[in-house]
Amino acid sequence: MIHVANATLGTTYKIKSMLFDNAMVMHRLHALGFTEGSEIKVRQKSLFKGPCTLDINGQHVCIRNCDACKIMLEQVHE
Repeated sequence: MIHVANATLGTTYKIKSMLFDNAMVMHRLHALGFTEGSEIKVRQKSLFKGPCTLDINGQHVCIRNCDACKIMLEQVHE
């Protein structure tokens, strides 16, 4: 398993777990569709630990690198 910040651009992954201590961040991400088993694709990663742009449930979402490091992924084999 890897986290979003280390994921390869354009590859499809499944969310395996989300390890957030902050309940508000977890609630907000759940509202945006970040749930275990959801498919996700990394579109863009910024330099110097900047935000990541992700495709999830047909929408583009940008999250902080520190939050991306807490979302564990598993690659989907097509």
